Amino acid sequence: MKNLVVDILRNNERFEIVTHEGPDEDAVGSSRALAFGLLSMGKKVKIVYPTPIPDSLLFTSAPKNQKDVKPQISLLLDVSDMNMLGGFHPRGEIVIVDHHKTDITAGMTCWIDPGKSSASEMVYDLLRALEIEITQAMASNLYLGIFGDTGGFIHVNTTPRVFRIAYELTRGGADPNLIAYRVRRSKSLTYYHLLSMVMDRMMINDGVYASYISLAELKRIKARPDDASGIVEEMASLAGAELVIFLKELNPDTVHCSMRSKTGQSALRTARAFGGGGHERAAGITLKGRASEKIEDVIEEGLKWVNKG
Repeated sequence: MKNLVVDILRNNERFEIVTHEGPDEDAVGSSRALAFGLLSMGKKVKIVYPTPIPDSLLFTSAPKNQKDVKPQISLLLDVSDMNMLGGFHPRGEIVIVDHHKTDITAGMTCWIDPGKSSASEMVYDLLRALEIEITQAMASNLYLGIFGDTGGFIHVNTTPRVFRIAYELTRGGADPNLIAYRVRRSKSLTYYHLLSMVMDRMMINDGVYASYISLAELKRIKARPDDASGIVEEMASLAGAELVIFLKELNPDTVHCSMRSKTGQSALRTARAFGGGGHERAAGITLKGRASEKIEDVIEEGLKWVNKG
């Protein structure tokens, strides 16, 4: 399917690149890199983020957004569930490029490859197939996305190929020290306030570690849902945690749940039970309701899958 996506990119002129709400390193890096690549081909491109990019991820180069583009093609990057678009409705023919296992392929052109570390790795492949010279701006954004989705090269999706690509990107101008520092060593004090609340209410049951943050708590310390980005990874570092579950409220009736499993497929299987998706060891779901009401249901489902492969 990659070759079909390459043909679509070559043969059309107007694009919107859309990624998920609460954009993370991979969403930001892959979208910016692909936009730079298409612009270098003389295409018209608009990037759509359903919710704003966190301030902590504004340090890489961004292409100038072309506001008046009437897209022929809507490229959905790093999107495994249409609910992740936060109510945004793509305006062109939908093309999905994603590395999560998903069921939203019917009637759409999709390149889905769970064997890839990130959408950024897939965009790297597209740029190579299109014979586009990868500039420093593209390299930095792609490295940001790969670094983020591999957890700084520690997750199971860190393959020898990932290291080869990272090497090429650093040769192309990406600064690995700067990117690692900005992603890992520039957390706000607000982040640690949230982390303290999450850890204080941790629920532990037979290898399942779960917690949440409410919208009221976010507002009380003048935080945004994006300020809690990365907390699930902190939870996943706890000794004894086989499956970690973190819920954060996005608005008064919507909760996003992120999950990580150290072994087996408990994160993915739990997410699928609620209509979500992802990878075997990293998955997510969007639920209607309040975090305090939903967390017990997710824990109960997670307990079915822990230590069961």
